[in-house]
Amino acid sequence: MDMAKEKDIVDAAVEQLNKHTNLGAKLTFLERDPTKNLTKNTAKAVDGQLTLPKTKTTLNIECKKWINKANLPRLILQMKAYDPDLQTMLVTDYVNPNLAEQLKKQDIQFIDTAGNAFINQPPVYIDIQGKKPAKPHQDVTLTKQMGKAFQPKGMKVVYMLLTQPELINAPMRTIADTAEVALGTVKQVMDDLHYQGFIIQKGEKGKVVADTNALLDKWLDAYPENMQAKLNQTLFAADNPEQLKAIDAGDYGGLWGGELAAERYAHYLNAKDFLIYLAPDQKQAFLKAARLRKPAINEMQDHKVMVVEPPFENKKIQGEQAGLAHPLLVYASLITSTDPRNMDAAKRLYDEYLA
Repeated sequence: MDMAKEKDIVDAAVEQLNKHTNLGAKLTFLERDPTKNLTKNTAKAVDGQLTLPKTKTTLNIECKKWINKANLPRLILQMKAYDPDLQTMLVTDYVNPNLAEQLKKQDIQFIDTAGNAFINQPPVYIDIQGKKPAKPHQDVTLTKQMGKAFQPKGMKVVYMLLTQPELINAPMRTIADTAEVALGTVKQVMDDLHYQGFIIQKGEKGKVVADTNALLDKWLDAYPENMQAKLNQTLFAADNPEQLKAIDAGDYGGLWGGELAAERYAHYLNAKDFLIYLAPDQKQAFLKAARLRKPAINEMQDHKVMVVEPPFENKKIQGEQAGLAHPLLVYASLITSTDPRNMDAAKRLYDEYLA
C-alpha cells in the first residue's frame, strides 16, 4: 500500500475515534521493518501504535486500505496470527455493519475513517456501528485497487514469480510461455510491478522482488475474485471419503488441493471436503473411479468434492509432494473458507512452506 495513503487512513480513523469518544487516543507511526517478527506466523510488522492514556493501554495497528467479503477470511487469519501478547487493532477505510459483526465475532478490534469502532479493553468497551463515510462509499473495483498485475491474467504471471523466483530475470517470452499468457501481458504486469514498488533494479543482480511478503499478501487478496472465481469448477458429492482418499490423483493427471492436500502436507487436518485440479479430458475417468455424483437440489452434503480445471498445465502447479498442488494454491483455497479447521491448517501450512 502507498505509505502516504496508509497514513491518511490511520490519521482520519484516529481523529474520528477521538471525535466520538473521550479516549484521547494518541498515535505513533512505526517504520516497517520486515526483519522484525511481531507475529507468530509471519514476518509482517505492524504499522503503528495507538495509546489510550486513560486506560494505559497500547494497541498495535494493522492498516488495510479496504476490506470486503472476499478478503475478510484472510484478514481474520492474518490478525489472529499476531502474537496475542501484542494487542493488535485493524484500521481501515470503512467497515460496513455486516463486516463489523464478523470482526466482532472473532474479537478483532477495529476503527475506520467513518467513525465506526470496536474496542474491547476492559474497563473500556466501545461499539460504534452504522456510521456512513462523509462521501458515499462505493466498493472500489479490483481493477482500480490492484492494478494490472493482479487482474486474472496478471495473477498467473505473479503466481509464477512467487513460485519460481528465478523467472524475474528471464526473457519476457519465457515468462509468457511459463505463465501461459500473451507477451504483451507480461510487459504490462512487469511495468505495473515496477510502478507499485514490488520489483526493483539492483545493479548487477538485475531485477529483484523488493518485498516478497507484500507481493504474496496482495496476490492472496486478489485470489478469491481474480483467480479462484475464474476457474471452471464443478461440485460433486462423495459418499465414501476414505475411498476418495485412496485414489492417486496422478493416475488421472490430477493434483489434490484444498483440505486433502493440507492434511498430507501439514499432517494436521482430517479432510472432510475435497478439491482436485483435473484436466477436462481426464474428468470422466476420475468421476467413475471416485464414484462421485451430482448433489441433489438443497442436499446437505457431508463431503463436497470440487473438480477444478487448473489455471495452468498441472505440472506447473505440482507441489513438493507427488499428487499434490503447490502449497501456495492449497493455502489460498483454505483461507477463502470460513471453517475454523481450515484456518488452523492454513497457519501450519504457511509456517512450514511459505514463511
